[in-house]
Amino acid sequence: MDHLIQAVLIFASVFLAFWLNDYRIAVSERQATERAVEAVISEVTANREILRRWAPYHGEMAERVLAWLENEDRGDAPFSPYDYIDERGIFREILTYDSWDYLRQGDVRLDLDVRLSANRVFRQQEYVDRAVRATVEFLGSRELYDADRSYENAVIFYRHIADLHGQQVAMLESYNRFLEEVRAR
Repeated sequence: MDHLIQAVLIFASVFLAFWLNDYRIAVSERQATERAVEAVISEVTANREILRRWAPYHGEMAERVLAWLENEDRGDAPFSPYDYIDERGIFREILTYDSWDYLRQGDVRLDLDVRLSANRVFRQQEYVDRAVRATVEFLGSRELYDADRSYENAVIFYRHIADLHGQQVAMLESYNRFLEEVRAR
């Protein structure tokens, strides 16, 4: 009888140990998921605020360059993009991707829809980065200082700034949709 009680106690303690281990893993995964979601929400919100500051500036810049292009009375006035860029420059803040690494960790358990939405948002953010990079590269080109290419440079600069503004507007919409989706889960 004594051996039976010991066997039951051993079995119960082993069963309890397995159950506690599973419970600990589940709690750990839930905490990791919550930390990852909080980090993503924080980062996407910060990136959205950055674009809210910069998108109107780039939209206004594109409108002013377009007005210069459409002005038939400009004569031989040379175009300089620096006449349209104020002291803020082109884009002096960084859109970050750091929280995306949290979502790719093995202990983070998210719905597939949320994970795919996050992937789309961070991939779309790359288009904004490319538009900024293309604009900055154009501003560093030697052709920009060629007076014979003034109109051509204005068209190219307009296309870069308009693309940047368009990417930012689309990105803002994506950020808003993503934040609504994540907060609703």
